[in-house]
Amino acid sequence: TLYWSEKPCDFYAIYPYQELTSVEEHHFTIQTDQNSNDGYESSDLLFAKSEGVKRADERVALQFKHIMSKCVVTVTKKFEGEIPDDIVTHIYNTTTSAVLNFANGSLQKDPLGARKTITMKKISNTRFEAVVIPQNIERRTPLIEITMGGIAYLLEYSLSFKPGYVHTINLILNTSPDQEKIEISIDPE
Repeated sequence: TLYWSEKPCDFYAIYPYQELTSVEEHHFTIQTDQNSNDGYESSDLLFAKSEGVKRADERVALQFKHIMSKCVVTVTKKFEGEIPDDIVTHIYNTTTSAVLNFANGSLQKDPLGARKTITMKKISNTRFEAVVIPQNIERRTPLIEITMGGIAYLLEYSLSFKPGYVHTINLILNTSPDQEKIEISIDPE
């Protein structure tokens, strides 16, 4: 049973469901292993609010929106053969904790949050996805790591992850990973 005031009410909602710590300062942490069964899904955060709803309105309309960023890495090859099945992709140096303000719907990375590495969800050998808290990543630190055949390749790149946006990074393998040295170039959309 929902007991509703005679005065208009404000409704706030987030998905996935979680216990609220504060309306002005709700802390949320994304998973660092998003390739696990629920790591990717539980890292996404949707927010909705409806203000000034009267009891006579009966239903409360809530329009959810994504307030996190999504990073997609696609891998294209320009050589004969296949990309190894053991390929894994990580995003480095990202803050994985944030603070949500329900009153204005803003999400800010936690200023005291530690920078961690996110293992991206492997969709296929050529596509990886991750939910990232909106933030700026400076070029002076590695952003993407691709590991295949036991060899890791670090890519430095600066990127400003924005809320509600999908950021795609296209990586082009110019030579076979079987060789001692491979060339990788970045083609952002």
